[in-house]
Amino acid sequence: MISRRTLLVGAAGIAAAGVWRYATTSEEDAIVAVVRRRLDYLTLDDEGLRAFARDLADHGVVADGKLHMIAAVGPVYPLIASVPAAAQLLKHGEERIVSLYLLSSDFFVNGTDETRRVRYLGFYDPIGQARACANPFARSVVS
Repeated sequence: MISRRTLLVGAAGIAAAGVWRYATTSEEDAIVAVVRRRLDYLTLDDEGLRAFARDLADHGVVADGKLHMIAAVGPVYPLIASVPAAAQLLKHGEERIVSLYLLSSDFFVNGTDETRRVRYLGFYDPIGQARACANPFARSVVS
């Protein structure tokens, strides 16, 4: 039979490991995990994905606490996200992250071609856009 002391020490250890994991994770890891899970059918540029994660974390679009929580659960995130109740809670934040990634990449510029590698162009900002055309759906006319 398990003693109360062993149970309390075990629970304290698990709690300490969870707090340590939460404190040592980064927002970038969570953003990368979300994009990889939601866009697993696309070939993504790793360097560009990391650059996007840094830019998104700098802009503070998604709450840091949520991103740390996603990064803390790490390897079991896809399992947790597949549970209907958790999926409903995560859906809005995931869609914001994935939408911003696709708008910031060359996915729409290349005609939504799923066979091409998706490359990050720069953080999508429709107001202060550095690119020549701020509309990601505008493509050059092919004659």
